[in-house]
Amino acid sequence: MVNVPNWMTIEAINAVSVLTGTGKLKEAVAVAEGWLLERHKQATSYEGMPVGKVSPQIRDEWRALSVSQCPFMTEDKRCLIHQVRPLACRAFGVTRDAAEICPRPPGKGETLTQRIVIKSDAFKKTVDAFTDSCKNKNPEWIIRGFVPSLLYRAAEPEKFRKMVKDNQIATAKAIGINYDVSLMWQPQVEALRSGMSPDLVAAMNK
Repeated sequence: MVNVPNWMTIEAINAVSVLTGTGKLKEAVAVAEGWLLERHKQATSYEGMPVGKVSPQIRDEWRALSVSQCPFMTEDKRCLIHQVRPLACRAFGVTRDAAEICPRPPGKGETLTQRIVIKSDAFKKTVDAFTDSCKNKNPEWIIRGFVPSLLYRAAEPEKFRKMVKDNQIATAKAIGINYDVSLMWQPQVEALRSGMSPDLVAAMNK
């Protein structure tokens, strides 16, 4: 991916469960830890875990990080966690045209230049139904965060908490969010391209 996607806590928990015992978990956790500890120029605030609303600066740093290179994309353009990739990545190239750097194999009846794209509104209804069911069972499951952050937190909860407490992780990397448009449905993508806030578009569509 050409950006650092985010996913729900339940996706991270599932990913750790699936990768346990495969040999890939250790590698994925090491990559996530490296990303968390790296001093990214996009995130310079180290204030621990904020309580309540985050400051405009942290919000800006979070957005800047979200469009930086995904740490799970290898040098040969392979996804290290493809088997358990987040829903945002699974939908990439299915609900909208994908970037060349992250293509999907052509499906039945498709070619490299002609692909079928599912209307995102229909897909979104399914995702909304799933998140509503999670709200009733465990609201924390649908808190969103960066893929490396939540994967590391699910795999190494004690280490993650200590790193946050010791201000080793930039605040923008550690926060969890309720971000309704994190899958970037087509209206939000078009909004970003036109310079409008995707949050505003999401609010207008409700």
